Amino acid sequence: MGLSSFFSNLFGSAKETTADLAHEAENTFEEVKEAAEPILENAADLINDVFDSIKEVISENTNPDYELVSETVVDVSEDGVTESDSEEEK
Repeated sequence: MGLSSFFSNLFGSAKETTADLAHEAENTFEEVKEAAEPILENAADLINDVFDSIKEVISENTNPDYELVSETVVDVSEDGVTESDSEEEK
């Protein structure tokens, strides 16, 4: 009987200790979460400001002819049709 009560006390106290540690970890997590919230909000605001600045710089320095260039690009992966090709078909 002494052996079974020893193991019951041993594992029972381990279970209680684990529950206490889990509770403390949960409390610590909540404290860290609350402390980090203003920092994360500030970081998000700073990132938005940086993106806005980048958009402004890009819009100021964008070449208005860029669309024209993109429309006149030729796909060189295909062979071009030449006059000799059209003469051979005849």
